[in-house]
Amino acid sequence: MGDQNDKPVLDQRVSQSPGAVLRGLHEQCAQVVISSTQAANEALLGESYVFASDIEAWREAISEHPEAQLLAAAAAEYVVSMLNVCQGQYRNGFKGLRLVLELCIQSVHLSANLVLREEWLRGERDTVWANLVDPEAGPFSTRFCRAFYPELCEHTAHFRQLGQTLYRELSECIHGNVPNQIPLPSSLQFSKESFDLWHEKARLVRLVVHFAFAVRYLRVLPKPKRSMIDSLLLDQLGHIEAIRVECTSGV
Repeated sequence: MGDQNDKPVLDQRVSQSPGAVLRGLHEQCAQVVISSTQAANEALLGESYVFASDIEAWREAISEHPEAQLLAAAAAEYVVSMLNVCQGQYRNGFKGLRLVLELCIQSVHLSANLVLREEWLRGERDTVWANLVDPEAGPFSTRFCRAFYPELCEHTAHFRQLGQTLYRELSECIHGNVPNQIPLPSSLQFSKESFDLWHEKARLVRLVVHFAFAVRYLRVLPKPKRSMIDSLLLDQLGHIEAIRVECTSGV
């Protein structure tokens, strides 16, 4: 609520107490929630909400790995991001979606570098997006994929590019760029265009995250952890033959 789009709303209420202003904004958000959750939007809401459960399933599957705690944070941030969108706080919603993408891909990146992982968990290292999409050594590189799931190497460039595009587009909402790929309404109100766009970006983030998790973890998961993960991957990435064969090999 802190960008230039909010100034007209606040200027109109300059004589009110802070509490009155905030209660008024809360009421506006509540009205947007009513529009966001109407029957016409139920399909989108249901499809997008499942991703939070997907992340939790992966967190449980890799619970013995310290980086799993990043997925707990990612699942929580995703639900808050979805709430922001339903309240009409679209900028915050897209910002949260970028954070979910970062947390998930960072967890994969850290899993392959134990020293870096421990330093990051102690707060001694920062997340650097350029490292996460490094074509030579990042989680979407051929080298990384060859180490954990070589049959998927031919797909890494596509998902790396998709992740880079998503990150760049979602970053418009972080840096306050003039809207290009992510147009935002000028006031706190329901925007069908922004609402639908968030769900489309969430669908793509879901694909990228599942692919990254599959590359790193699918081949090393113990069988008791595989049943739910296999069904998730068949739903999201079953069009990739190597994943389809792997996930149905025990059926």
